[in-house]
Amino acid sequence: MVAAVSSQPAVLVTGAAGWTARATIQALVSEGFQVTGLDLRLPESYEGAAGAVHWIQGDVADPATVQRASRSVSAVVHLAVAVGAGEYQRPQRPFATNVVGTYNVFAAAQQAAVSRVVLVSSAAVHLPPGPGPLSASEWRSSPGDDHLYDLTKRLQEEIARDFCATLAMTAVVLRAGHLVDGARGVDAHGRPLAELRYARGGWLCRHDLARACLQALRFQQSGYHAFHVIGSRAAWTRFDLERTERELGFRCAVSFDENR
Repeated sequence: MVAAVSSQPAVLVTGAAGWTARATIQALVSEGFQVTGLDLRLPESYEGAAGAVHWIQGDVADPATVQRASRSVSAVVHLAVAVGAGEYQRPQRPFATNVVGTYNVFAAAQQAAVSRVVLVSSAAVHLPPGPGPLSASEWRSSPGDDHLYDLTKRLQEEIARDFCATLAMTAVVLRAGHLVDGARGVDAHGRPLAELRYARGGWLCRHDLARACLQALRFQQSGYHAFHVIGSRAAWTRFDLERTERELGFRCAVSFDENR
């Protein structure tokens, strides 16, 4: 008997053991994608994708590891980001993971002739300079405690933009809202959303992000493209969500309008 071969491409997911990536990997596996997961730590269990992921333990800041993980895949979903407690008190870890790691992902993808990279960025680092909608090309980092996070996320996008312009690569950047779990009504730490005050009006369900990643993998246009993805109609006044619906063909299933 000949084993069935998936018609979907093989995808590398970085930061694959994280809370955010779990929903994305489950969506990829359910759609028939072959998934390679790269993370510093391998998960002890992985609901919804048990046995369906080829795991590689390693750091995106190590170019050899990323090159090895990029072999035999045709797309990358880049989710790896510094998240540990206190990691943004000093620049070493954010720059190693967020900036050097992103450079390594694009360099390895270019070397391996990977067709596209889906980069999960952050809508929160793109605050409008004044009233009115924010275009996909405008920037404004936080001057407060989030500055190092905002800056390194901005640099991720600049790396993607440069590889696309200079080396004719294709990247779809998803500028995600603050990630929560709309199905369970909790944030990444298990706190009820009713108690969460951070970024109200700018939340995004992690399962909607997973759906957006699938849509980005199927997006037909080449080159560099950036789209805001936020689960609140109120965010239309600050971010260009109309363009996301029109060009990417994506609209969030979970709305947080009542949580504003």
